[in-house]
Amino acid sequence: MITANELKQLIPQGETTTVQFKIRSEDAYKMGVEMVAFSNTQGGILVVGVDDKTGIIAGLSFEEIQQTNALLVNAASENVKPAIIIATETVNIDGQNVIVATIPQGKDKPYKDNKGIIWVKNGADKRKVFSNTELRVMMQSCGTLSADSDSVAGSAYKDISEPTLKNFLFKRYTEELTNAGILAHLVQSTEIEDIVQAIDTNFTIEQLLKNISLMDEAGQLTLSGLLLLGKSIQRYKPVFTIKGVSFVGNSAATTEFRDKLPDREVEGNLQKQYEASISFINRNLKTIQVEKEFNSAGQLEIPLEVFVETLTNAFIHRDYYINSPIRLFIFDNRIEIHSPGILPDSVTEETIKQGISVPRNQLLFDNAKYLLPYTGIGSGIMRATKSYYKIFFQNNIATEEFVITILRDETIEDMNNEPVNEPVNEPVNEPVKINTDAISKDIQNELESIYTYIANNHLTKRIDIKELTGKSEATVKRYLKILKDNNLIEYSGSDKTGGYRIVTKNG
Repeated sequence: MITANELKQLIPQGETTTVQFKIRSEDAYKMGVEMVAFSNTQGGILVVGVDDKTGIIAGLSFEEIQQTNALLVNAASENVKPAIIIATETVNIDGQNVIVATIPQGKDKPYKDNKGIIWVKNGADKRKVFSNTELRVMMQSCGTLSADSDSVAGSAYKDISEPTLKNFLFKRYTEELTNAGILAHLVQSTEIEDIVQAIDTNFTIEQLLKNISLMDEAGQLTLSGLLLLGKSIQRYKPVFTIKGVSFVGNSAATTEFRDKLPDREVEGNLQKQYEASISFINRNLKTIQVEKEFNSAGQLEIPLEVFVETLTNAFIHRDYYINSPIRLFIFDNRIEIHSPGILPDSVTEETIKQGISVPRNQLLFDNAKYLLPYTGIGSGIMRATKSYYKIFFQNNIATEEFVITILRDETIEDMNNEPVNEPVNEPVNEPVKINTDAISKDIQNELESIYTYIANNHLTKRIDIKELTGKSEATVKRYLKILKDNNLIEYSGSDKTGGYRIVTKNG
């Protein structure tokens, strides 16, 4: 139930992703389209009796209330496929009645109108969906598609790493095994059959794995079972791995690199891939001295926790229906983690910073915590951004990947490697306001990210922005022109050695 006071506070704020106004409801199809968009996104409320252009309340008569209720119910059942159930209520605001229809987020996505068109909310508006990627994400969010619980054809218990399995079982069944006298230091020397019997005397190891859905009824491993316990994932799923390159410079187009993550180091389950990735980062990032004592231990230039959280996030939440590896790129001025698949339905770059987690791979999510360092409560990204603020997120629908960019602190040097005395801008992490109404909210967000990147990186090249955003050359030029036209950035120096910088207050 929503109160009159709540509505009075809500209406002046205008329409949003979850709030829509209609002055009158006379077309069941149009109402059905709005309900489809709500159901396919986050759900929301449809308020009838409020002008969507002005926010002025234009109350409904008794007859209009009756007609509107009937029309809304009809739209929900006849113009939304599959049909949905909505709740309606009449709210009196200072003597004027409006109808509030609550449409829940759907559990059977994707929903269509009666013409077969799929709609989703796009800010306060809505748009049609044509992308198979978006459809798959919708279905994954409802549990109707789940790659991690699919069986891996031809796999069997023989493909399991027994040492990994023993560690997994001890972490998962610590109380049962400890009570049976099997302590952590004894696990690896204990027969697997004895471990299983300590957990449940009625189970064999195969029955236990089937019971927790890491093996199917035919004795094949599920994808989660293979990812967590397998000796070699790549035997069955060659691209479910991670590729790491440490480049010279700031572009992936260069032919020079300092280090590569060898395939042999990541041939194995997710735990082995994670450990190899952390080792790769440790050997390719700088260690800085943070205490005055000469013999004091150094500290990684970026807190290791950032990579613990972001890499674990990539391994657990990537889209395993996409046959691509995770990519870890280390540049002179940044680190990028490219995770296959866009964010799960209803999750955005902003909501993940707030700790909102919608697991794409529920089975993997539930079991990976016994082998990988994460809590499973959605706080990992929050911890990462708290320990290091120069982290940016991009949900790239065009390339079907989620990209995390972590900026590094660069030492500014000229062509002769002599220190340059030109002042460097103070780090910026606050969003910049682009003073134009001619762009969408999505482009506004991208411009803010570009501005912040330029503010934190002295004399940024256009190719750096292209790598950062994944956009075409023409789009990058257009974005930079908008920022220049708004007097937010400027080009400094020659074509060869110059780059973009922010316009300081004193010019």
